[in-house]
Amino acid sequence: MSTPEQAQDKLLRLQDMQEKIESFRIQIERIKNELEELERAIEALTSEEQKEVYQFLGKIMIKREKDAILTELKERQEFLKLRQSGLQKQLEKLEEKAKELENEIRETIR
Repeated sequence: MSTPEQAQDKLLRLQDMQEKIESFRIQIERIKNELEELERAIEALTSEEQKEVYQFLGKIMIKREKDAILTELKERQEFLKLRQSGLQKQLEKLEEKAKELENEIRETIR
């Protein structure tokens, strides 16, 4: 049987885990949105015969080589896919640990 202090500590840890879970979900959603945006940009650049391509650099727009921009976009896309995968794995592990801790708390209360 655990003490009230131990139960309180478990509740605090569970709350912290739930906050981290929400943070991971937000990060994954942001990455998903950026990946969709990148996909549209890549499709636009590859489907049309663009002769001139411009890119924002801060508050100015500069002319760039189409291939260079495509390469940058694809590299960013690959990086984000890896990041998303890593975050998803971390989220799943954290959700599993939170569920275990929640079960421990329920058993403590009984």
